[in-house]
Amino acid sequence: MPNSTLFQFEREQMHPATDRSEPTLWLKRLVILSTLNSDSIIRDIKFRRGLNIIQTHHMQVQGGPVAGHSVGKTLMMRLIRYTLGENQFGSEETQNNIAAVLKTAWVVGHWSIAGADWIVVRPMNEAAAKESFAADSDDWKQVVDSQLKEHSHRHFVQMVSDAVLSNLPKFNLPRGREAKWLDVLAWLSRDYQCGYRKANEWRHEDANSGPSLNLEDNSLIMQWVMGLMNTDEIEQRVNHHELLNNCKGQKQTHDREQKRMDTLWPALRDKLELKADIEVTGIQKTMNSVDPVDIVKEKIASLERLRTERLAESRIKEFESEQHTVQDQIADTEATVRTCKNMVQYIEKQIEEIERDPLHPYRLCKAEPECWMKKQAETMAHDPGAAEHVADLRNQIDEQQKTCTFSHNEKKTLQKSLEVVNKQLKEERSRLAIEISGIDEKIGFLKGLEDDSTKIQALAISVERSTKDALKAEREIEGSLKKQEAIRQKHRNEVRQLSDVYQGILQEIFGVEDESTVRIDGNGLHPVPNRKLAPGGAALSVMTSVLSFDIACLAGSIYGIGQHPRFLMHDSPREGDMEGPLFQRLFEIVHELEAKFTNPDHISFQYIVTTTSAPPQALADENGPYVRLTLDARSEEGKLLGITF
Repeated sequence: MPNSTLFQFEREQMHPATDRSEPTLWLKRLVILSTLNSDSIIRDIKFRRGLNIIQTHHMQVQGGPVAGHSVGKTLMMRLIRYTLGENQFGSEETQNNIAAVLKTAWVVGHWSIAGADWIVVRPMNEAAAKESFAADSDDWKQVVDSQLKEHSHRHFVQMVSDAVLSNLPKFNLPRGREAKWLDVLAWLSRDYQCGYRKANEWRHEDANSGPSLNLEDNSLIMQWVMGLMNTDEIEQRVNHHELLNNCKGQKQTHDREQKRMDTLWPALRDKLELKADIEVTGIQKTMNSVDPVDIVKEKIASLERLRTERLAESRIKEFESEQHTVQDQIADTEATVRTCKNMVQYIEKQIEEIERDPLHPYRLCKAEPECWMKKQAETMAHDPGAAEHVADLRNQIDEQQKTCTFSHNEKKTLQKSLEVVNKQLKEERSRLAIEISGIDEKIGFLKGLEDDSTKIQALAISVERSTKDALKAEREIEGSLKKQEAIRQKHRNEVRQLSDVYQGILQEIFGVEDESTVRIDGNGLHPVPNRKLAPGGAALSVMTSVLSFDIACLAGSIYGIGQHPRFLMHDSPREGDMEGPLFQRLFEIVHELEAKFTNPDHISFQYIVTTTSAPPQALADENGPYVRLTLDARSEEGKLLGITF
């Protein structure tokens, strides 16, 4: 193997940071057991610092079974992730199939976490996952056989989280929750189903890996882990996220209220008989806007004035006055008739008294001496003026009867006049009632529009305010982006150094000078490969945008940039159409990183990669230090679990 040539082009030489003498976490051993007993080993895989290759048997002749696939490479990577805290170790189908044939299988991981040895034991059965446990020990057999459950698996995951994240500032994702260890693990151990298409695409729904972040959040996680996001920027990002939410809320409010306005105003405008181009006055009045509340009030006031005028113009009072006068006159004639009739009756009684025989009551009287009353009656019977008096009374009766007849006739005339007045009054009342009813109906209709007008008015003011608020929010977002950019400028040196590492790796792969770089923007950290390196084709894009970038971030942490834990796994990263020499060069570059350490015990990273393609010959010795396991589909023994599931 040649000496390290990484950064052989003219650029500043970088060296491993002296204060980073081992990975933050690295896997020493992975053991798969058929039962919870150290003697029931299905597979025992030892790992090392630096490069670890899990390869498959490479067939030399055609025919026979496919030797590189369905042997357990991905399952092994998922079991490693499972020991680090993921809830699943495969698709639902895979887990069910394994559980059906290996009902009591366990996986054991021997990890170094911040220099401390840990043994993690987890059942390969979802129903028994809660039985996982851990112990701070370097003897996995003792832990398994004694079932030394010193700590819960959750406690172990917390230890990993503390070790990886302790030197990073607290960071809340745009969705609001705090970034956590499993978010970082997703970057360090991509699902192969993602196809290594994008640097910020880590999890695939078919892999059953659990909840995942979106691509933008992933870019922010990379920026955060690489130490390119300080507390000021995190605080600004939190503020920026709030501004984005606020702006989104303002726009949603504006759009919702504008939609209501567009729906309600045309109907109200038509009811108010306004022109189609008239708008509602908001906070400020314009030449082409009106206040619907004022319009309604003005129309109601106008109708109420018209109502008062129509009532004043009405002849109802005139007819009612005339009606009362005629009624009084009729009452007077009726009173006159009654008086006359009473007088006639009275006079007739007088006449009757005069003409009646005054001796009649005394004719049978036998009193002796003769009754004085009878003598008085005889005197009255021979009164010479009685006849004249009766004649005078009869003349009075005639006068009274004439007066009664006149009054009776006058009453008939007055009654006819009353009928005319009553008819006029009824017609006037009917006419006025119809006219007033029409006016009242319009007033009632307009009063019914008062609430709508008030709501529309308030809506117009709200729309205008939300428009201003949305514009203000957009200006605040623009200002926030400028502040973030100013803060990011503080990391220019670290970004330049990481870009140098990225360029160096791509130059070593492609053998030409390169201008690729990494960029930080408002959406996080991104690789920006030189398009000339990969003018077309997904395979080259995988190399330039994903694999080389991941290795660059690993190398950057080796050199002291950021807080990458210097642990990285790639599951079958080579695409079918990637040129073999390019893919092999990736192994050589990782090996060259390892060669930078003069003391093997100070190698500060671990890279685990599975491959169906042959690694470079110098690294492919199955008995050598780099190939940790060779799987083979031609026999059951060659598969990871020793069985087909």
